[in-house]
Amino acid sequence: MVPGGMLIGVDVGGTFTDLVLADGNGGVSFVKSPSTPDDPSRGVVNALERMAAERGESLEELLGRTRVFIHGTTVATNVLVQRNGARLGLITTRGFRDVLELREGARSNRYDLRAPAPDPLIPRPLRLEVTERVGADGTVRAPLDGAELEDAVAALRAAEVDAVVVSFLHAHKRPDHEAAVRAAIEGSGWRPFVSLGHEVLEREGEYDRLSTAAVNAYVGPALQDYLKRLVGQLKAAGIGVPLFVMQSNGGVLPIEEAGRRAFGAVTSGPAGGAMAGALFAGTLGLPNLVTYDTGGTSTDVCVIKDGVPIERNRTDLADFRITAPAIEINPIGIGGGSVARIDASGILAVGPQSAGAVPGPACFGKGGTRATLTDANLVLGLISAETFLGGRMSLSVEAARDAVRADVAGPLGVSVEEAAWAVHILATAGITEGIRLATIRQGLDPRDFALMSFGGAGGLHADAVAQDLQIPTVVVPRMASVLSALGFLAADIRQDLQRFVSRPIRSMTAAELAAIFDALEQEGRGRLRASGVATEGIRVERSLECRYGRQVHGIPVRVGDSLDPATLERAFTETYRSLYQHAHEGEAGILDVCRLSVYGALPKIDLPAEPAGPADPAPAWRGRRRVFLGSFRDLDVYWFDDLRHGMRVAGPAIVESASTTILVGPGRVADVDGIGNLLLCNAPSETGES
Repeated sequence: MVPGGMLIGVDVGGTFTDLVLADGNGGVSFVKSPSTPDDPSRGVVNALERMAAERGESLEELLGRTRVFIHGTTVATNVLVQRNGARLGLITTRGFRDVLELREGARSNRYDLRAPAPDPLIPRPLRLEVTERVGADGTVRAPLDGAELEDAVAALRAAEVDAVVVSFLHAHKRPDHEAAVRAAIEGSGWRPFVSLGHEVLEREGEYDRLSTAAVNAYVGPALQDYLKRLVGQLKAAGIGVPLFVMQSNGGVLPIEEAGRRAFGAVTSGPAGGAMAGALFAGTLGLPNLVTYDTGGTSTDVCVIKDGVPIERNRTDLADFRITAPAIEINPIGIGGGSVARIDASGILAVGPQSAGAVPGPACFGKGGTRATLTDANLVLGLISAETFLGGRMSLSVEAARDAVRADVAGPLGVSVEEAAWAVHILATAGITEGIRLATIRQGLDPRDFALMSFGGAGGLHADAVAQDLQIPTVVVPRMASVLSALGFLAADIRQDLQRFVSRPIRSMTAAELAAIFDALEQEGRGRLRASGVATEGIRVERSLECRYGRQVHGIPVRVGDSLDPATLERAFTETYRSLYQHAHEGEAGILDVCRLSVYGALPKIDLPAEPAGPADPAPAWRGRRRVFLGSFRDLDVYWFDDLRHGMRVAGPAIVESASTTILVGPGRVADVDGIGNLLLCNAPSETGES
């Protein structure tokens, strides 16, 4: 790493590519550049060139002084959602070729009996069986038939599959047979992407292991190709440090390993936003924080409790199961590009369809004709047509009005402004409901949290969302529109390991548990050393996955300093009670999995502090604007970048910047804190109380 160099985080979103740069001297700057869906690496380079130009240097000079480069991408997500991934083949235990299609035997919606089953990622003719069998105790019941394996490899090669998934029964207990398949493929001279079930998931659950391995193979070739192109372009431009890819668990991996473990990058962008939320939660002394990121295509909600993003061990995305630790991101199909329409029942709907980056909202002038949330907010006067993206992109108010008139106002028989206001209110309601579900699902009361809004479109709805949920404080960072990229620079290298146990907690001893965690820690430290990346320290976190005996799915339980089984049983009971408001007193808890996360520390971003100044926001005042909030009103407009620490804006008002806009509602105030955030709350009463 370059001593004292710069830290760069780049997040490729559906509409914009965001770049945040920390210069090592306390300075933080950012740029936004339109995403290039045909080749996202082009959008990354464009953003880097724009940042270099703004700093008055060449791209080579910028990259030459870079100390850390962390990237988050939607490539893996888009491949899954659009179903345009690799052509897959499967080699599995004889008699188990249909596990991928049978899933767990349950419907995703048990009340919709006519819903067709999801199409499997691997068609049945390409799911091949071979003779082999490992028992649940790890003993070999039937050896791997070499001749059948050779035939299966040859058949998949002849079928020209791009990737091979290997998933044998109980391979997590004895991986020899799966490893032999990889050796046979390599020995044949064929070089497809190979995904072994025991490598992606070392635990019980045949469908979970097979599905995760299949997702890994499905998105892996596209992600690897993209990362190779990006690395090639950046190396040619002069970068000389390792590149890291943000993972769904909030950590990062070196780019080569990230390509092999492609399933880990499926929600990398939203995970960056969650890490930024955790960074701000610690800085502001708000350990309980709900973040929501409203970008161009969706809103992602994350709950941060006690300063740490809540994690889950399973993610279901686009009908596919990924069983791996990941920050719990709750997506809502509402973003700036969400299409507003009248559905078949004659009811207004917003999203989940999105205009995306191309053609985009009608007001962008890129060929879009459908009314979107951005068009509605422009019609309302909440967005400035002149200052959007710092004036680099001019917006057409007439095009927005035409789209809203055609898609919403005309069918409903209302004015264009009333139609746009309905779209705005409906989007706010959708975000509110998503946050309510994300907290209550965890047994949490949203009133006990602060709300943090980011993303280019989030600030227009934050105040109303908070008031609907009775959340007392709203935080809107100065860099709200690029916070996922900023969050990348708060992450460390992370390796997740696990050991399947499946025993009653009270039957274990502290010594047995210590031996398991010690072995996992040694393996994790070995992986960090093998990456060849120097870190600034190593730390570990331990957790368990536990359940009651009659249950199928476990819940994560944090492990403190003590490994005493009685202490762990109490921790499981308390965690279960917090989630479900009851516990099965006296019933033994089952320890399914011991988990360990090993972190290699990377240099971190420092949030720039601002000195306190006068409370009068007059220096940031930009005039008044006529807006429609159910009726026409003239609101004061303030420029976010000119608001300094200590200034207070009284609502109703608009605070805007080149990349985001915040609506401060009636009876509310927005104070600027010591790191440039807007803190929205109720206006002080006559008694001086807020």
